[in-house]
Amino acid sequence: MASGRERWLPVLLGWSLLCLVGCSDSSTGGNAAVVPTGTEPTITELGARLAPAGLNLSGLSAADKAQVLLGSYLANGPGGGCGCHTTAAGYLAGGLEFPLLFADTQGRTSIVSRNLTPDPETGLHLTEAEFIESLRTGKDFHNSTPGNPRQLLIMPWPAYRFMADADLQAIYAFLRRIPPIGHAVREDFQLPFPLPPIPAPPLGEGDSVNDPENSSRGLRIPQFLSRGAAADAFAARFNTTVARLTPEQQAKVGRGSYLVNALADCSSCHTDGDGDGVFDGGFIPGTIDVNTSAYLAGGVDIGSLAGVKRILSRNLTPDPRTGLSLTEEQFIATMQFGADFRRPGGSLRVLPHFPTEFHMTLYDLKAIYAYLQAIPAVVKPVDIVP
Repeated sequence: MASGRERWLPVLLGWSLLCLVGCSDSSTGGNAAVVPTGTEPTITELGARLAPAGLNLSGLSAADKAQVLLGSYLANGPGGGCGCHTTAAGYLAGGLEFPLLFADTQGRTSIVSRNLTPDPETGLHLTEAEFIESLRTGKDFHNSTPGNPRQLLIMPWPAYRFMADADLQAIYAFLRRIPPIGHAVREDFQLPFPLPPIPAPPLGEGDSVNDPENSSRGLRIPQFLSRGAAADAFAARFNTTVARLTPEQQAKVGRGSYLVNALADCSSCHTDGDGDGVFDGGFIPGTIDVNTSAYLAGGVDIGSLAGVKRILSRNLTPDPRTGLSLTEEQFIATMQFGADFRRPGGSLRVLPHFPTEFHMTLYDLKAIYAYLQAIPAVVKPVDIVP
């Protein structure tokens, strides 16, 4: 797993993701005037509903509009990418501070979320190619020099690096069309031991024609979660389970894997690799470096309820006694409405117990459930907060 000097980085990454998956900014939804269909919304319809007020679609072709709305869905739905970058300054205008090493009330050793809006002076300055490289390798173009490339800290690029090019391009297209906000973010603290970028995993660019939902890509991702005998055994068990499924079921599991691992990054809050209640991920090239023996088995301390009792993430594996015991219908109700079936009458809509918002299509929710049923079961009881 991570070396001694790197152990605090994954912890901070886990903290950042608690914000990332919990986007509840009131400035979103300004494009909610989508004609009701009486059915579950499509990805583009939901992307329009989740986009911020002022999203600029003028002058775009139908295909370009669909790309931007796909980017909105990915960023605001399964990716939940507004939590760490949306502040009082505005939607994705940046400025949220993450102290490094120790609590820093003066902001001297903090990493600050960047302004991702298209403001020409203070916003996102990366080209599309640089944006993709940044999320694929973790390269920090802002602080890197030709002879000293640096790695992004806090940003959960180790998971996002598994995304296909078409999805990364869609997110970039969306970021170029959101309202520009002039908000200068102060310079980050620079580590005395800069970490270099890491080569992208050998998954290729993706196949938007033959694999538009990235199902095949998703089925391959589990082999890149880590390395070693345990990781190989995990991948073999997963592949054996998938091989028994119908092609339709395989496609659904693959889509679920893609969402869980490349966008939602569920592992950050649900994998306790060291058994210490703290997220631990590493930086092995081409992997997320999770302990596959504890993958999605819960037990990570995600915060306290009124400072009284620890709140531990739940076991999402299909172990019949200690894992996810919900039916597909119950799982969807949990994700859409926060229903807590382990505590009848209770709600999970309490931060940090559960993110305040989840916005995904019905098919994607079913795909995630299918994937969670296909991964190897892990026996791990987790205390449920009364």
